[in-house]
Amino acid sequence: MTDAVVRLFVAIYPPASEAEAMLRAMRKLHAAPHRETPVTQVHMTLQFVGEIDRSEQAGVIESVERSVAGLAAFSLTPERLITLPKRGRPRLIAARTDAPGTLLEIQRRLATRLARNPRDRAGDRFTPHFTLCRFTHAARPDPADAPIRLPPFRVEQVYLMRSVLLPEGAEHAPVHQAPLLG
Repeated sequence: MTDAVVRLFVAIYPPASEAEAMLRAMRKLHAAPHRETPVTQVHMTLQFVGEIDRSEQAGVIESVERSVAGLAAFSLTPERLITLPKRGRPRLIAARTDAPGTLLEIQRRLATRLARNPRDRAGDRFTPHFTLCRFTHAARPDPADAPIRLPPFRVEQVYLMRSVLLPEGAEHAPVHQAPLLG
């Protein structure tokens, strides 16, 4: 990837204390060998944009702003620890959350505006979750689906993030914040 190309995604980030609580819950599973997500990088991807020319970034920012326009802040509640994908060999453990209408509407708007593949626009494919760890290539994990009891937290903004892939994992940096109402 050159300096003229950026890799972007749109996400929600929990407060650090909530991210740490989700990670603590995940550690109790004693999962197969894995790489834990750093607390500062625990996030929910609402829409993966992919690699774009830097000159297109302003248009993506506008799409993110329009996707949250008129929508109020909302609460998210972590409900279960699950492995994903649902079919095939699990690749990660995530904290699945409830799916409030505002979250689903933001995701639908983002997919409509930013998805490159029409299949990626289908809202029924979206499972709201925070990735907590990724299994190592050699791991043979068992599927997991366990309830967790964590308090809800408030979501007041959506982030457009830049992702740089490094040998030790991805590094994320904010490009733009889009606030929700109230």
